[in-house]
Amino acid sequence: MKILIITGIIALIMILVWYAKKNGVTSEFKPETIKIETEKDSPIDFGYKTVWIAVKTNNKQRISEILKLKNIQPSNWKSGIETAYNNGVFITPQVGQWTLAVGMKLVNNGNLESINQLEKTLNKLSSEFGEAQSFGTHRVVEYHHWMKSVDGETKRIYSYIGESGENIKVYGDITESENGLNLFNSLSKEAESDEYWEREDLDYADEELVMKIAENWSVNPTKLTERKDFKNELGLTGN
Repeated sequence: MKILIITGIIALIMILVWYAKKNGVTSEFKPETIKIETEKDSPIDFGYKTVWIAVKTNNKQRISEILKLKNIQPSNWKSGIETAYNNGVFITPQVGQWTLAVGMKLVNNGNLESINQLEKTLNKLSSEFGEAQSFGTHRVVEYHHWMKSVDGETKRIYSYIGESGENIKVYGDITESENGLNLFNSLSKEAESDEYWEREDLDYADEELVMKIAENWSVNPTKLTERKDFKNELGLTGN
């Protein structure tokens, strides 16, 4: 009887995993409830295996509205980053001129539809605040992207999945931060030739390149603890 029960539980778990993948549910299920703390604290580094947006403003409430977040509440860094890595979103205290919103939920499936939706969100943010950017990494599937929008217009998109060796979307001229790179582009005219895929002079996106571009464009979130120009305030969490 015990063997039958265990077999049934395993089968149920497998069905749930299959259903989640089939319906694009990629975030891990976290049954525990996060206790949101509001005692002000210092920044916490993040950046790997997640997605974030950088907006040139400190209007966290408006950012949350544009991102269509629910269950919004004040949060410190500790609770906010924990929420961001548990299928929520954390809008950080201001760092320099920038406010960051972090959480894998910002792209959902990491496919073309999600990238296009994120592009629309950035354009809406930049139309109000002048500039908005997004970055993402996930080492399991080698997913990487960087995007920039200025005054409501998309300026640059580069998104790539190393697991499949394909780009999701590439748009716009390379930025100063990308000068000297010969970025792989499976969507290019050159990629229609078999020889292109065998070239050894191409550069492939990785998480360190994402951080380098983020640092040149706005804020490198893996170096937040090194900075002194952050506001001593609370951020916001939501889902």
